[in-house]
Formats: sequence, structure tokens, C-alpha cells
Amino acid sequence: MSEIQTDMSSGNGHARPESVLRAIAICDLVNSTALIEQLGDRKGAEFMQQLDRFSRDLLQRHRGREIDKTDGFLLLFDRPVQAVAFAMEYQRLLRELGELEFLPLKARIGIHVGDVLLWENSSEDIARGAKPVEVEGIAKPVAARLMHLALPGQILLSGVAQALIVRAQADLEGNENVEWKEHGRYRFKGVAEPLAVYEVGERNIAPMAAPAPSGKAYREVPWWRRRTALAIEISIIVASVGALAYFGLRSPDAIAFAKRDWIVVGDLVNATGESILNDSLLTAFRIGLEQSRYVNIVSDLKVRSTLELMQRDADKTRIDRTVGSELAIRDGARALVLPTVAEVGGRVRVTAEVIDPHSRATVYTETAEGVGFSSVLPSLDKVGQQLRVRLGEALSSVQADNAPLPLVTTSNLDALRAYALGLQAYANSHDSDALELFKHAVKLDANFALAYTGIARVYEGDDDSATAYTYVEKALALRDRLPARDQLYLDAWAARRGPPGPMLEKWKLLAKLYPDYYAASYNYAFFSWQMENRAADAITAIEPALSVYDPQRAAAYYTLGYILTAENRFEEAEKSFRVATSISSFEGAFYGYWFAAQRRFDDAVRVLDRKKPTGIPTSDVFISRDRAGIAVDQGNWDRASAMLRSAQAQAEKIGPPFAQAYRAMSFSVDDYTAKPEETRPALHAFVDELRASVLNAGDVYPEDALFMLAFSAYLAERGSDAGLAAAALDTAAPKIRGNGYVNLENMLAVARSARLVHSGKAKDAIAELEKLVDGSELYLTHVALVDAYSADGRPGDALKQTRWLAAHRGRAYLEINCHQILQTRYIAESNLAELRAAEIQIDQKRADLARKDLADFMTIWPVKQQPAAIATRTQDAARALNVTIPD
Repeated sequence: MSEIQTDMSSGNGHARPESVLRAIAICDLVNSTALIEQLGDRKGAEFMQQLDRFSRDLLQRHRGREIDKTDGFLLLFDRPVQAVAFAMEYQRLLRELGELEFLPLKARIGIHVGDVLLWENSSEDIARGAKPVEVEGIAKPVAARLMHLALPGQILLSGVAQALIVRAQADLEGNENVEWKEHGRYRFKGVAEPLAVYEVGERNIAPMAAPAPSGKAYREVPWWRRRTALAIEISIIVASVGALAYFGLRSPDAIAFAKRDWIVVGDLVNATGESILNDSLLTAFRIGLEQSRYVNIVSDLKVRSTLELMQRDADKTRIDRTVGSELAIRDGARALVLPTVAEVGGRVRVTAEVIDPHSRATVYTETAEGVGFSSVLPSLDKVGQQLRVRLGEALSSVQADNAPLPLVTTSNLDALRAYALGLQAYANSHDSDALELFKHAVKLDANFALAYTGIARVYEGDDDSATAYTYVEKALALRDRLPARDQLYLDAWAARRGPPGPMLEKWKLLAKLYPDYYAASYNYAFFSWQMENRAADAITAIEPALSVYDPQRAAAYYTLGYILTAENRFEEAEKSFRVATSISSFEGAFYGYWFAAQRRFDDAVRVLDRKKPTGIPTSDVFISRDRAGIAVDQGNWDRASAMLRSAQAQAEKIGPPFAQAYRAMSFSVDDYTAKPEETRPALHAFVDELRASVLNAGDVYPEDALFMLAFSAYLAERGSDAGLAAAALDTAAPKIRGNGYVNLENMLAVARSARLVHSGKAKDAIAELEKLVDGSELYLTHVALVDAYSADGRPGDALKQTRWLAAHRGRAYLEINCHQILQTRYIAESNLAELRAAEIQIDQKRADLARKDLADFMTIWPVKQQPAAIATRTQDAARALNVTIPD
């Protein structure tokens, strides 16, 4: 995950979207096709034009904005009450026109309120058919789902929209005839959380009927309402008669809380006068609630983001009853919880109020108290457990997923306060302050396991994985002092030092047990791609982390963007990058690769120029790699070589693995630009160094050294140094075979295939390579297949592989392997694929096709930009085709 974190840098986006809170309404005219058939094409077109004019007059009156138009409208409003006023008048207009024309005119309308991303398309895009304004964001599909659910003539709203409109109902024209109806909670396909659905309309005219379920939406029905439970229901009614006296006097809960619903935790009110409790107790209270798999807490970062949308200072605004209720409504949270600690009659009392955000009334209160400040954490613990039960969680679940707060935090309030302040600093990207505070916390309490976890996170974010892992081990040594979720988190993290399979299973388990713990979904997706090239799995797995409740969703969108780029799904990738940049205002190297893969080099360089050094040497050292690949793509071979050698000198100061990575990249470029005998001595020395690293590692798998060793064997074989290739493979192969690393298995197969081809065993090479082609193979595997098919006399198959290489430039730029040392090679091969295709076509006597491929190649790399060996091949192809090479 650190590679993504350190790839974020500030910069202005290209056509940057604007994130705003808006009401979105989607209207759909029922049976519009049948209507046109009934009227005929001409009259139908005239009628629809008239209807659109009337509708746009209404829209202007209600200060709405038209975004798109098909059979209905996609509309935006500043206030949800404007959306409802328009919707009701639009339905009225349809009724009146229908009566005049004797037509059954009705519309389905869905209204939702939420954050949307707006951006204006360029004049060039509009000229090509794009809309003037684009709208994206989760609010759009939610409104669409509500529209599809609606009955003809029905206006459906989400609970969020309804809550905001009811308060402004007086602004509705003819509000005395407005009728509201709640239809319960519905689950919608593609929307993670169930939504409360309401209807609004004119009394005695609107349907006011529950929408029918469909394949895309269904109503959540309590178990006692289901037919299969009827007999049980009757028996329960009979058995409950004796308890009616008690339950008749008991006030029902005002909040229909359901599993995985969200709550906002407000600021703790400290009435004791002891400032040490200010930060520490709120942190402990949140940790206690976060142990639940039933209750979800809106994160601090999400709260800060929403406060900014509310145009409030996130650092100075207290989350009290008023502000917290508005936050809960905006973020779709079911309840607000306000904790208090006070000294009453010589005892310390902890209280938690549960607030209905719509009415701002206290629904119920949980209290615990004790003597002295040593009682505060146990009291917090008790209140948290009581609160979870009152919100609907089973007592057995609370008992199973709850460890005492003094155990899983610390009984030392000074240490707890240092940890709480460290979390705040880390959330605000003040890593050095966070590290100092976390270390102070463990100095005060050497058994504070969560503080060790905090230290590990800071080091991992700084790309110092080795130091991070030492603190992961310290935390895991105190396993019993970690909440259950954090135990699983660290188990998955620790497993990263082994083969990816077991680690991925641990992330998958954590995501299954805690589906709203987005770090699990994100890491499963990230490592599925980074370590196993499983793009399809990664794209599916990362979806939960795109939730508006995930405070790190910018990283999730950014990661999704580069995985989609690697799949050559450029349009989808751009949307993800734009969302990411609109949330966190960063553009990293991977966004630059998106441009470069489409040969938009000026834009790519512009993005890379804005990527400033982070000050973290292990991250900044690869800035030159990012630029060297683009230099090769543009045919600037000398510049690429100079960049790599200069960066190698800097990398020597950081550590051998980083210097070795740059040496491997330099050898890769030399393979195209230099004669084998010129680089052979240096490559021999490099292989000897890598072999020593591998042999001295014992039972540990030094995966980077093994990868570079297998790659060096491939380069040696290409340089006709069979002895060096054999020495490298003899050391690497026993360590790689069956060790569970997909990339290593592929690199070994590629190196072996080169030996087999040169030994006249192309069929064996093909058999070994083909069994690896399942979507997780290296890009280089396809390069090796071109060589093997060509050697085996299978030009058709070789040609298919060249087409694959040329068509997968996104993969060439963004495949994650050992420090991406193969990137420059991949980029070169994506271009050389056109020359290889021309050569194959020449051998097959297909001159016209060969000329086209050669012309495409010379457009990419004019001869004057080609290294000598490649230029010779180009000239040979041109002579065979009787083609004149342009100056």
C-alpha cells in the first residue's frame, strides 16, 4: 500500500471536477416508445418538442439545471425542495397535457441528495458529441434506482432527501395538498447500504402505494412479516400476551437501527476539568465501538470532509447536537452519539446519548460510573457494550467481539492521550509528529500494542518496510492486547513477508468479517494486482473501498484508475483518476502513465513535472524511473540511459536493493543500445552479486534479488552468454519453483524459454509459457512467446502476440513487478511489436500488410531515433519491401 501512498503529490487536475452537494432528480416518461407509435413519428416528435419546452420552462422557474435528456431528464438543484416542487409540477403538467391530447402521460421520478462531481467538457469534446456538463458520483445511480423503482406517476425520494425537504416544506407551493408516505427500507443493486424510501405527491392523485420489488430492488421485510413465519408469529403473539403490560408501558426505540448502519460520534464533553481526558477518552470510546461487526462509525476523516462541504472549519467546529445531527443526515448515518464524562457526587460518570438526527431528540441514554479516574475506561467499556445492545446487536455478539478497553488500549491515560494525538497527526499527514507521539505512548506503556501498530503504519507509509515489520512483530507479540479486528489486520500485514496466496486469503477473510472496514478490501485488491497481476479480481474487490464512508477513498479511486489503465480501459480509468484528484488534489506518476500509454507525452511530462519529491529517499529514488520509460517511448535512448545511471549513483546511498534495481534497468536498456561484449563484464559482476544475496538468504525468499537474477539470466541468454545464464538459473530456479510467487514463476519461465529456444527446443518453451497465460502472466511472457512461436515456425501465432503487445500499452506502463524494473523494456517492446509484425508479414510474403506495419513503426520511432541494431532491422525490412525511409 505504501507505493500508492508515496505516489500522491499535489497538483491541479486536467478539467478538474468540482465536488458539490446537490439534489439530483431523474425523470422518465412512461411508455414513451408506445406513445410515439400511437401518435406517429411526425406528430409524436412535435408533441415531444412541445413537452420539452413546457418542461424547461418549469425547470427555469424552479432554478434547476438540465444535465442530460433522453425520454426524460437528468436534473440538478441547489436545494432538494426545488427538486420536489419541480417534480410535482412536472407530474401535474403531464396530467394536463394528457387530458388535452387523450394520452396516458405519466412519469417515474427519483430524487436523492448527495455529493456529486461536476465538470465542464472542452469545446472540442462537445463538438464530438459530449454533453456540456458531466455529472458523476454515487448520488446519480441512487436517484436512478429510485426512478426505476417508482410506479407510473410516482415521485420517490431517499430518506436523506426527505429529511431535508420536510424542514423546508413550507416553501412548496400548495403545501396543504402535499402528502408524504414512508415505504420502508429498500436494498438496491449496486448500492451498498439499504435506503429509506419515501413518496411525495398531491393528495388523492399520487399513487401512495408501495413500489413493487424487482431484480434491482427489494424491500427489507422484518422476519415476522414473512409468510413462512406466520405460524411462528401466531405462537409468539399468544406467548406475548403476558408481557404486554411491560411492553405497553415501555417507549419504543425511535431509531430503526439495522446491522451495518452508521453512526456519528460527536465530541466528548469533559465536565471533570481534567484536560488529560479530552482526547484520550473519545479515542478509547471509538475503539470500543469499532470492535463491533454490527455498528459502523463514520470516520474522523469523513467527518472533516463533510464539515468542509458544510463550509465549516474542521479544526474548530465542535460536533455537538446541532452540527452532529446535520452531519449524520448528510452522511446517511442513522444516529448521533454524544459521550460525556462528569464528576457527580464524588463519582466519575460516563454517559452516552443516542440522538435521532432528524428530530435532534435524545432517544435513550446509557450510563456507567465508578470511583476515581481509574474507573473511566471500564465505565466507557460498559457504556459501549450497552449501547451496542440497544442499537440491536445481539448480546452474544457483543461479548464475543469485545475486549476490555484498558487491555486493548492502555490504563495509562497519558499514554492514551499521546496515542490519540498521534492518530490526529497521522490523519493530517504529519507523519513525523505522529511517529514521535506513538513512540512516546509506548515509552509510557511498553505493552500498548495499538501504539506499536501506529508506529508500523508511519514507517510503512515512508516506504521503510523493514523497520515497519519490526513494529508489526512487537504488536503481534502483544496479540491479546489488540482488538480482534486489529489482530486480523496485523496477521495479514505480517503475511506479506511470504508468498502472496496466504496473505491475500487473510485480507479476504478480514474484508468478509468486517465488510465496512475498507482497508481490508483495498489491500486485498491492491495486492491481488501488485503481486499476482489479477486485474479482474482487484477491480471487483476494490469496489467497497469506493464508498463515501471510506476516508481513504481517493487512494482507492486512484488505485482503480491505474488498474483500469493497465487493462487499457482508458475512459473508465480517467473517471477514476478525476474522482481521486477531486477528493485529494493529487496527481501521481500513475496518472502520468495514463497519458503516456496513449502517447500523450506532453501531458504525461506535465503531470510528472508536478510530482515533487516527498523527502522520503526510498520513494523519491524512483522518480527517474518514471521519466526514463517515457524517454524510451519517445526514442530518447541516450537520455534514458543517462537518467538511469545518474539515479543509480543516488540509489547507492540508500541501499543495495535500490541500486540493484537501477542497474537491472540500465542493463535492460543496454540490451537494445550496446553490443553484448561491451556489457558482459558488468553483467557478470551483477549476477555474482545477486547469487551471493540469494545464497546467503537461507530459507528466506529474497524475492527482488531472485527476480533480478532470473531477469539477468534472460539478458545473458539474449547476449549469447549461455554459461552466465546457466549459472544464474541454477541458483534462482530451486528457490523460485513452487514458492508461490506468480511473478517469479513467470520470470523463471521466460528465462528458461530463451535457453530452450536457443537450444532448438522451441516446442518445450511454448508448452512452458502457454500454461502460464491466464491473465496473471508477465507482459514479458508474451514477448517470449513471439520468439518461441517464430522459432517453431508458427508465424500466425507469433503475429497474434505482437498485436497483443502493441495493444496493451497500459499494461506495459503499469504492470507492477520488482520495483517496475521491466517498465522501460515493456515500453520498448510495445513499439518494437510493430517492427516484429512487419518482419513476420515479410516472411509470409504479405507485402501490403508489412508496409503498413513498418510505416506505423517508423511513425513511432523514426530511424534517426533508433539504436543501431534496431535501425539495421528497419532498413532491412524497408529494402525487402522496396520502401524509402524518410530522412
